[in-house]
Amino acid sequence: MSEFARAVLAILAWLGLTQLGSFVSHRPPGSFDLSAAPLIGQDVPLAVFFTRAGTFPVYAVLCVALLTFGFVRRAWLLPAIVSVVTLIATWRLSDLVKDVFGRPRISHWVAIHETSSSYPSGHAALSLTFYGLWIYFIARSDLSTALRRVIAALLIAWIAAIGWSRLALGAHYPTDLLGGYLLAVVALCVAITVYARLDRRIAVTRRG
Repeated sequence: MSEFARAVLAILAWLGLTQLGSFVSHRPPGSFDLSAAPLIGQDVPLAVFFTRAGTFPVYAVLCVALLTFGFVRRAWLLPAIVSVVTLIATWRLSDLVKDVFGRPRISHWVAIHETSSSYPSGHAALSLTFYGLWIYFIARSDLSTALRRVIAALLIAWIAAIGWSRLALGAHYPTDLLGGYLLAVVALCVAITVYARLDRRIAVTRRG
């Protein structure tokens, strides 16, 4: 995808995020949101596991591990730095957007209760942003095709499991997840563009 196409996609995703937020945040949940109600309370221990996998302590460990690996294997240092910075920026932006829309949480939560607003889902935004970036980085790497496909499939399943866990715990409506994924698309487009520019600059410097 070209830089221009990423810019267009980021703008469309941002417009979708804000329009959806304006539509759902100050009215009762619609049929689409209510359709996920049967999921609430299913496989609670597993849902708690995946929800906690999308929290700060886990991401902090992953970021430290990736940066350490990047300093050992310098080819992976730029991806590590970009992924960490993007994660932090998306985290902050997600909190700001939550404050803007102020959507109330579902009243009947299970196991884990949170105090922030419901829209957009931070778990959805961060998981797609962070792991989506690594799907992109690995797809561009010199790893074997089979290994790249396996890693991508595992990361996609992990992203989906974190999203499912938020519905199973009654922490979010489906539209909250959709808003989080739209925010992640914006973050991914910006991060990939920044990464591509830095990568080209580094390559030119090395050749010079």
